[in-house]
Amino acid sequence: MLIDLEPVVLSAHRNDTELITLLGRDTKGNTKVYPLAAPDIALPYVTFSELINFPNNFAGDKELSSAIHFQIDVFHNSNTSKISSAVNRVMESLGFTRSGTNSLYEPDTKIYHKVLRYKKTQIGS
Repeated sequence: MLIDLEPVVLSAHRNDTELITLLGRDTKGNTKVYPLAAPDIALPYVTFSELINFPNNFAGDKELSSAIHFQIDVFHNSNTSKISSAVNRVMESLGFTRSGTNSLYEPDTKIYHKVLRYKKTQIGS
């Protein structure tokens, strides 16, 4: 049984009123949060990807839960703090625990990049 939380993570971020205010919307009307990669759009925006999804607990031959890890990337032309805090709040509301962060600066594009990693054990249905 594969537990897929990508649609849940996308929906929670795109429907969060604070992120809508901080990120704005793209030409399709979506909050600027994207799985894997963003289209060619103006900053700021957020991308996310599932890093790990593996069976975590069994009863006999039945999978009971999965360990799931996500990475959220915040891109901005200045400070990523407000967006990162909003992302953290959304992920915690989904039951994820932050497992690490990393602040980066990409000198070739002059983009500030905040990496946030989260983990969760999800019980299957």
